[in-house]
Amino acid sequence: MKHFYKALLTLIILPALSYAQSNYQQGYVVNLKGDTLHGFIDNKDWDSNPIAINFKTAIEDKNPQKFTVNDISFFNVGRLSFEKYAGPISTDIININKLSEGRDTSFRIDTVFLQILQKGKNVAIYSYSDDIRTRFYIGEKPDYKPVELVYRLYYDNNGDSDRKTINENTYLKQLFAMANKYGVLDDDLEGFIQKANYSKSDLLNIVSRINNISKSEYEKNYTDHMKTDFFVTAGLNIFSASPKSWASSYGLPSSTSVLPALSVGINLIPRPSSDKVEFRAELLFTQSSYASVDLTEISFVPQGIYNFYHAKDLKIYAGFGFLITHNTYSDNIVGGLSNSFMFKAGVKFGNRWEVFSNTRTFPSGQFVNDSSLNALSEQLGIMCHFN
Repeated sequence: MKHFYKALLTLIILPALSYAQSNYQQGYVVNLKGDTLHGFIDNKDWDSNPIAINFKTAIEDKNPQKFTVNDISFFNVGRLSFEKYAGPISTDIININKLSEGRDTSFRIDTVFLQILQKGKNVAIYSYSDDIRTRFYIGEKPDYKPVELVYRLYYDNNGDSDRKTINENTYLKQLFAMANKYGVLDDDLEGFIQKANYSKSDLLNIVSRINNISKSEYEKNYTDHMKTDFFVTAGLNIFSASPKSWASSYGLPSSTSVLPALSVGINLIPRPSSDKVEFRAELLFTQSSYASVDLTEISFVPQGIYNFYHAKDLKIYAGFGFLITHNTYSDNIVGGLSNSFMFKAGVKFGNRWEVFSNTRTFPSGQFVNDSSLNALSEQLGIMCHFN
């Protein structure tokens, strides 16, 4: 029974991994001639701007076409739109742990896909991320040609012994001038611009005001509110124990118990549009048995979940949790509180059903006071989410 859960989880995960090699969704591309091709694009929810995409004219096609900036000028999939850009890209580092000594104005000339964050009646805002940094661009009507919003961060000691960190916020002046040009600069917007960070949320907020987008439209289309849902689980708790090598002469048996495991909890998704990271708070009820002693545990389990594959109707994840547990024993054994760690993996289908496996470290001395056991607690279960 000890390896049963591993075999079962393998049967669950491997077919899902096979399916998860791609995430084709309806989309379209515009080729260099200006023709629009509708079909399906492999949406990878890119952390860095893509250098190429896979495109199918029909979902059942086995051999997708690969498109780069040499083939297309635009593509759209889901809520993501990208546009071809040829021009300068800054290469200075703004990571506080890797700042340069002195002002760095270096750049490269390249042709890439910029993500279109918003294209309104007055201006458009774009973003470009690579392994160096994230940059933002702004473009004015009618052609919306992108110009980088300039931000630099560097050390400058000015000949003094004390090294100073310089924030060069040129992007604030650019946005101020743009807001003034289109007649939307008031005291409220001026104050917001003065405090704005070089971040997607702040810059998108400013550009939305320049484009006269209403608060209700902005909230609906450009904000990413945290999503929550409740869940319940049912499954099995598989507890395996055997004496350590030095304790084998004590007559302690090897034992495996398979008993129910139940839980309820809440799931928090900070950024639903990305949907990569989730946080959970779970109340877990488990039972286990060793050498005629029964143990009932009620645990509070905060967890972090990372969806390393996440599509609309399928997610594959791994996670980590910390258990604060109240223990109750049979045979008049005194219980109490204990702490342990949980490692989690699973597959979520259709944003409703989930199949998972938990592996727990088991506190020393949980059944035997002299800590003579090698013990492991594992759960296999099914989770149902309620939005």
